[in-house]
Amino acid sequence: MQGPAPSSNATDAHFNLTSGGATPPQSQTRSGPRTFAPQSGFAPWKNPIKPPIVRFENVTKRFGDFVAVNNCTLDIYEREFFALLGPSGCGKSTLLRMLAGFERPTEGRIIVEGQDITDLPPYERPVNMMFQSYALFPHMTVESNIGFGLRQEGMAKSEIDIRVDQAMAMVELMPFAKRKPNQLSGGQQQRVALARAIAKKPRIMLLDEPLGALDKRLRGQAQFELMRIQESTGTTFIIVTHDQEEAMTVSSRIAVMDKGIIAQVATPGDIYEYPGSRYVANFIGDVNILEGKVSAVSDGVIDIAWADGPGTFKTRSAENVTVGQQVWLALRPEKMRITHDKPEQSENAISGKVDDVGYLGSISHYHVRVANGQRVTALRANSAQSFERAITWEDQVWLQWPADTGVVLTK
Repeated sequence: MQGPAPSSNATDAHFNLTSGGATPPQSQTRSGPRTFAPQSGFAPWKNPIKPPIVRFENVTKRFGDFVAVNNCTLDIYEREFFALLGPSGCGKSTLLRMLAGFERPTEGRIIVEGQDITDLPPYERPVNMMFQSYALFPHMTVESNIGFGLRQEGMAKSEIDIRVDQAMAMVELMPFAKRKPNQLSGGQQQRVALARAIAKKPRIMLLDEPLGALDKRLRGQAQFELMRIQESTGTTFIIVTHDQEEAMTVSSRIAVMDKGIIAQVATPGDIYEYPGSRYVANFIGDVNILEGKVSAVSDGVIDIAWADGPGTFKTRSAENVTVGQQVWLALRPEKMRITHDKPEQSENAISGKVDDVGYLGSISHYHVRVANGQRVTALRANSAQSFERAITWEDQVWLQWPADTGVVLTK
C-alpha cells in the first residue's frame, strides 16, 4: 500500500463512508486533516486477533459441470485495497459477484463483519459494485447520474445534494456537474461511475476491471486516483483485474487465482520476491526458471544441479528440500548481471549467445540462448557513463547472479 497522499479539497470534505453515519476519526498532518490515512506498517492480516471484514469460507461455485470457484477460503481486512488477480476464466469475477450477491455459492459461506450474508439479496449487503462498462445514463448529467441510486432509495433531496457534492469533490468532478456522459473523456466517465458508487457510502467497494476501458496513460493516472480515494475514505476496496502491474500498484495484498483456486495471497512485494509456485512466478512480472535437482543442502544453502546444462547453482532458501528432489530456481531478470567477460567465480554463472535485444530507454532487455537451448532474460540499465562496450545481437555473454536472489520452487 502506498503511503498517505497530501491532503486535497477532496479529502478535506471528510466524506463519511461509515455505516453508522459518524464522521471517521482524523489524523492531522502539516498539509491539513486526513481521513483514515493508513500507516506505513498497515498489516492487519498479521494480527491473529484482528477479525476480517470479509471472509470467504470454503466457497465453491459450479455452473453445471464447470467449477468456477473451487473451495476458496479467504480473509480480507478493513481498509485494505485488495486485488483478485488472474487470467480470464480463473474465477476472480465470480468470487466478486458472489460477494455482491449477484451469484449464490454452491457451497460455503460468505461472512461480512461477522454476519453470514450468503442468502442476503444484493440490496441488503453493505457493498457497492463498479462495473467495467460504467453503465452511465446518457440523458442524465453528471450530478444526476451520481445521485440516481440515492433517489431510488427515496432519500431526501437535501441529503442527496450533500452526498452528490461530496462525491464530486472527492473525484474532482465539480466543474463537470452539468455535463452529460458524451461530453466527458473516458477517464472522466470512470470517475463519474466511481462517484456514483461512493455516494451510497458502502462499507466495501467492489471494482470489476474498472479501468479496462481506458488507454494506458489514463489507466496509470486512474490507478493513483483510486488509491488516493481509497486512502482518504478508509473504505475497503476489492478490485478484480488481470493486469499484474495494476494489482502491484494499487493493492495492499493480492490473491493470485488459477482455475478457480487461490494460488497465493501476499503483499505485492512478497508475491514478486517470494512466489509460492512456478505459476505465480510466471504470472507476476518476468522471470527465468531453471530446472534442476538438489545436490546438497547445508546451513540454508542449497546446491542445485542444472537439469539440462553444465554447472551447479547455489542459493539460499527457506524451502525444506532433500537431496535428489526436483526443484525450479526462479530468477528475476533485474537480478542477473550480463557481461562479455567470464566471471572469476563459476558458481551461478552460465554462458550463451544474445538472441534478441529490446531497448526501452532507461533499460535494455537481453534474451540469451544458453547451453540447453533455453532463453534467459537479463536487464541492464542504460547508464550515461559505461566502461563496458555495448552488448548486442549474436554476442557471446555470461550471466551471473548472487546466491541470495533466487527462489527455490517445489511446485
